[in-house]
Amino acid sequence: MPYFKRDTVSLFYTIQGTPTAPPILLLHGWACDSHDWSHQIPLLTSLNFRVIALDHRGHGCSSAPLLITDYSMQNFADDIVALLQHLRLGPVIVIAHSMSTIIASIVAVEHPEVVKALVLAHPIYCGTPPALLTMGVRMQGDPDSAPDLVATFFKSHMYTARTPKWLKTWHTRRVLGMSPAMLAGCALGIIDLFDRVVGQTEHAKMFMRNRDVPRLVVATNSLPSAAAWEEELGLSTSDKLCIMEEGTFSHFVENEKFNGILEDWLKRESFV
Repeated sequence: MPYFKRDTVSLFYTIQGTPTAPPILLLHGWACDSHDWSHQIPLLTSLNFRVIALDHRGHGCSSAPLLITDYSMQNFADDIVALLQHLRLGPVIVIAHSMSTIIASIVAVEHPEVVKALVLAHPIYCGTPPALLTMGVRMQGDPDSAPDLVATFFKSHMYTARTPKWLKTWHTRRVLGMSPAMLAGCALGIIDLFDRVVGQTEHAKMFMRNRDVPRLVVATNSLPSAAAWEEELGLSTSDKLCIMEEGTFSHFVENEKFNGILEDWLKRESFV
């Protein structure tokens, strides 16, 4: 069965592609799951990668710890390292979306031996909407309100006029069925990293500059400051910065464009 047990948490993952092919790890965003990579998995397997798609703790088919404190970004990062050790994989290319751009960055800094390159779709470590802080505090005091609050947050911050209605409906129904402790815990876990890992401070800048691997950054118009912050951090000749205009889920709404950017960069850097 494609489950890995770490302490009391059962993590669901799938592996597709040739067993001897170079590995790529896919990490979804907050209140999402690995189904969000359904447009990218066929491309990556066609390019002869072994694709590992993980459901983070509390998401998708993985188990959901009961405590809000179980959802720190460090716990997510430690889950990833433990899974890669279990699978005896590394270094891997990590493709991360939204919240996972923080988690993947932590792994790259703390465990550089397991990360070969980073693909960061809709990076949020430059700073998040002020509404996240307000919502996080409210969810901490009233966790049962978390699903409704997060569904409203998605509607207010994640989409554009071109986002399909069916995608919004899917997201809303998925969020409403998720663990309130997870929803609150992730928000508070991100907030806890403000000014140290998240945000535009010298400390955060120093942390992010320790990611000593090639990176493809696909910023979106949902967080306009992300692209400028990436340039401030510095881009090497192995790095590439692009901007997509269809909101947080640009990799989903404009999947062909995203896949083209991804494939071109993987080939340019001789990963294919």
